[in-house]
Amino acid sequence: MDSFGGEKTQTAAVNRAVTLSERKFDVDTLPADMRRVYGHLAEKFGEEYALLFIFTMRTAVELHRAWNMTLLTSNILQQIKDKFGLRMTWNLGVVRLKFRVEDGGYELHRKVPYDYDSEYQDIYYRIALALIAGKITVHEALIYQTESKHGVHTAVGGRILRNFPGRLVLYPLQASMCAIIFFSGKWIDAAVAAICGLVAG
Repeated sequence: MDSFGGEKTQTAAVNRAVTLSERKFDVDTLPADMRRVYGHLAEKFGEEYALLFIFTMRTAVELHRAWNMTLLTSNILQQIKDKFGLRMTWNLGVVRLKFRVEDGGYELHRKVPYDYDSEYQDIYYRIALALIAGKITVHEALIYQTESKHGVHTAVGGRILRNFPGRLVLYPLQASMCAIIFFSGKWIDAAVAAICGLVAG
């Protein structure tokens, strides 16, 4: 072992990799409609194919928040579809997302979430790229998505500001600073913007 503990670190990394590869995604945590489609697809095409459909759908919902990044979302979905030979289509609308499987045999709808969060979008994008590159399994990808959604990979400060009551501090601060910086507002403008931000938060 070297003076920096390199051998110990390498052993820990190998143990973590083995642990991650043995973890399985719990499909019982899925909503009822996704679980039903998962069951049909798993029976017809196998578990991995069904999980890839679930992963693709969850990725689209998180990347397309506030109908932002439509082209990027469509591009990453197409890469997943081409890489794994998925037989599905999607419609990334302003209000609703539609996913069709097996030539319309199943169609799932999701309302477009409007709580825009660039950190989650970045994490979900990186998870999708890792899956496409073959660096992680679909089980690991779905587990990482779930952990990201629960804030496991987010700093404590980020989790506080992301949820209530932290948002009640963040929104007024953002609104007042934007009024001053971007619109050359005065302090009275910042106060009005802060009140609006508090109401919106």
